[in-house]
Amino acid sequence: MRLLTNDLYEGAWLLSRGMTLVNLWMEANGKRTVVFEFEGTSIEGLKEEYKHGKAQANVYQLKVAMSELRDRMYALIREKTDSPQNGLRLRKGGQYVGACQTP
Repeated sequence: MRLLTNDLYEGAWLLSRGMTLVNLWMEANGKRTVVFEFEGTSIEGLKEEYKHGKAQANVYQLKVAMSELRDRMYALIREKTDSPQNGLRLRKGGQYVGACQTP
């Protein structure tokens, strides 16, 4: 079974509970909303636990999962927003310096 979520905390919790991150993408809604797609055999039960406030986790595993998801999410955002087609460019320090013209 598969589950889609844009909740970073839910995603990290699912990952820490052994679910597999299948895919992630940015929604085309004008915002930087990233959707995570997970799959696993017990995913429906885990979704209900999270939704009803009954989720429990190993704190270390949750931290590791959060770091992994955050890294992948920001890499995707950088890939999508730093491209010349979006009219943005980065200065050495990682700050945006405004629009640039694309040929």
